[in-house]
Amino acid sequence: MLIPFILFWVLIFLGREELGIKGGLIAVAIWAGLLIGFFALCISPYLFVSAQAIVDVVLILIIFGGDIKIR
Repeated sequence: MLIPFILFWVLIFLGREELGIKGGLIAVAIWAGLLIGFFALCISPYLFVSAQAIVDVVLILIIFGGDIKIR
């Protein structure tokens, strides 16, 4: 369950130039909103991990978007 969490923070660190301060803060705010929302609604932490993985995929596409060829 820690892999998406660690990957999120690594992506924030690696993409600090691509995202900028504003983009990094928005990504962290989305992550925090998901965390608070899942705990407030008493939804399983396993579903939070899947939502966090989706945020990771979006960050990968934003940061490395020019390097990834999508057909």
